[in-house]
Amino acid sequence: MRVAAFSSFERTLKRILAVLILSTGLAACATGHSQSGTRFEIHAASLVASPDWQKANLLDDPGTTVYVAPEVLLDNSDVALANAKKDLGGQVLIVIQMTPAGAIRMGMASRVLLRQRMAVMINGEVMTAPVVSAPLSGNRFAITGFKSLEEAQEIALGIAPKK
Repeated sequence: MRVAAFSSFERTLKRILAVLILSTGLAACATGHSQSGTRFEIHAASLVASPDWQKANLLDDPGTTVYVAPEVLLDNSDVALANAKKDLGGQVLIVIQMTPAGAIRMGMASRVLLRQRMAVMINGEVMTAPVVSAPLSGNRFAITGFKSLEEAQEIALGIAPKK
């Protein structure tokens, strides 16, 4: 009984968060940037099925199924810059720098989704869905799980808004 009540509360809280994030991000949509070539989105996610959540496979963990909330928490309009590179260990990643509005929205989302999953989606596919271990306070984060630097560069070019 307690679990069901918590799940209902959690869903309500996530819906409120989505409304708040969408309303604070409306100004970001009117920045004058043209449409990006690669669809970038961040959603709440879970390993447990939930009504109205989309079932998907994790690209960075083959065989793992994740369920993605329908509400978009962040998208291309929240991205200021996206750059592909290799870290010191040779792992390919994309470093995303958020706009000021995007950084605020990411901070809000990470506080609400603390100890829960956040799906990073590229063109409708879940690249990764890490558990949020701490609220994100900066304006940068990295995405991993790419097959090659060339693939990451192509995706990074498509994520960043065109001016």
